[in-house]
Amino acid sequence: MNKLNIFVSSTCYDLSQIRADLFDFIENLGNNPILSEYLNFPVNPAKNTITNCIDAVKDSADIFILVIGNRYGNTVNNGKSITNSEFLTARNKGIPIYVFILKSVLNVIPIWKTNKSADYSSVVDNTAIFEFICEIREDNKIWSYEFEKVQEITNILKSQFSFLFKQALSLAQKFKDNIHPFFYDRLSNKALRVILEKETLYEIEFFCQVMFDEIVKFEDLKNDYDYGIILDSKSVITDEIALAPWLQQRIHILSNAVDSLTVLMNTVYKKYWGEPGIPADLKGIFYVAQTYAKIFQLIINSTIETLGAVVDSEFSILRDSLSKISTSLIQQIWEFPHYLIRSFEEIEKRHESGETNINFKMELTLNLDKEALAIYNMEMDKLLNRLK
Repeated sequence: MNKLNIFVSSTCYDLSQIRADLFDFIENLGNNPILSEYLNFPVNPAKNTITNCIDAVKDSADIFILVIGNRYGNTVNNGKSITNSEFLTARNKGIPIYVFILKSVLNVIPIWKTNKSADYSSVVDNTAIFEFICEIREDNKIWSYEFEKVQEITNILKSQFSFLFKQALSLAQKFKDNIHPFFYDRLSNKALRVILEKETLYEIEFFCQVMFDEIVKFEDLKNDYDYGIILDSKSVITDEIALAPWLQQRIHILSNAVDSLTVLMNTVYKKYWGEPGIPADLKGIFYVAQTYAKIFQLIINSTIETLGAVVDSEFSILRDSLSKISTSLIQQIWEFPHYLIRSFEEIEKRHESGETNINFKMELTLNLDKEALAIYNMEMDKLLNRLK
């Protein structure tokens, strides 16, 4: 039987009894509690504690319960606590989040806002916990509950889980009636929600969301590129006669990718977006987003393969300059979907304020690195002259 994975996030030492009670509560409901101190917590021995906690939320959690007491906990590389990082992961994943804040801590927030330099060590171990609470309630606008006893938490969860179950039944019917089977395993929760709700600007939002969802699938690959991680050398070229056609092939791959991207955004996208007043072809829009990300993947893989090629030292400048030609291109392709998400947020704000005449404009600029291209051409001329 498939059970719901319910992740409980909090500091452990000060809230140990509450965590134990919540474990029993979740288990008695027939669900799977995920708490880091229990044996059923998914652990990859090759990863550290922080990464395992983040991965558990990202890969396993269906529901996220956050309990905030008076300890902020240890911070990680991003300057935030592990609990804060877990929360951000759950928020980005788009799963239901239930937040419970110790009443005595919540009561101090108004005082802290008026005098942030005062000593609050009798209440919390770190005033960053106040900032975290404000981030949850004000920046992310997530509903929170105050508590003094664990029974208050469990009573609220019983009620909210019942509401969530009813909502899920309604959503399942709506999903069946409105979502084409093509999308079942292809779209993120956020993109599916856009189709289900079909608000006024849903076609624009859908395009922006699927473009973002598809490109971030290759974030690890981009990290390999950014940090120069080369796991394999597919080409070993010691013969200068073989070098020229190999270089031309690499240029040809890059040129084809740019041409394909131009056709995709200038022709294919327009076809599926359709004329004003006619509904967009969402399957076609998804195809555009998926193909856009595939082209991005191709360019990065080709660039990494170029940089990883083994050549004689006298040709290393030629190889390196060729690999750098796509530097600007890769960054522009990566940034464009992120720009779309930000643009839609601005459009949505304008629409909510009552503005009706809103035009959605997008412009993707593609540039090769001019300096790297100049060095490559100069070195290529030298090679061709030698071959003559």
